[in-house]
Amino acid sequence: MPLSQKIRERMIPIENYATIAPDATLREAAIALRRTFRTLEDGMHTQVGPRTVLVTDENDKLVGILDFMCFLQNYFPQIGGLPEALVVRDIMLKVRESIEADASMEDGFKMVVQQKLTVLPVYKGDTAVGLIRDTDFFLTITDPLE
Repeated sequence: MPLSQKIRERMIPIENYATIAPDATLREAAIALRRTFRTLEDGMHTQVGPRTVLVTDENDKLVGILDFMCFLQNYFPQIGGLPEALVVRDIMLKVRESIEADASMEDGFKMVVQQKLTVLPVYKGDTAVGLIRDTDFFLTITDPLE
């Protein structure tokens, strides 16, 4: 059963994500996100790299997440792009929920659906070790269809 797998088996490891400080500019964050976002062709099916940048404090603790929507909601074409006055902490998504790496995919699936999350930080104890995305849950539950 696909949802009986452990979160750690399907998550994207934290080292695959760009990290940025809360006081970084939106320009710096956008460049970091562009560097980690890659398109990989696998036959007719396209996979993409991380669609988020992790915001970490001076102790490397995960404090927030920036996704494409954070940028899109704060882009003002009428004034020429990303506002210079804003910094990452102004627009980042605060970490509201997380899950343990050894939890089941079923538990994570329930959290993502009930909380309407697109990404869920994965921890081993007090340490962030990865992220699991709504895409990962979709692929997990649809893998048996092929």
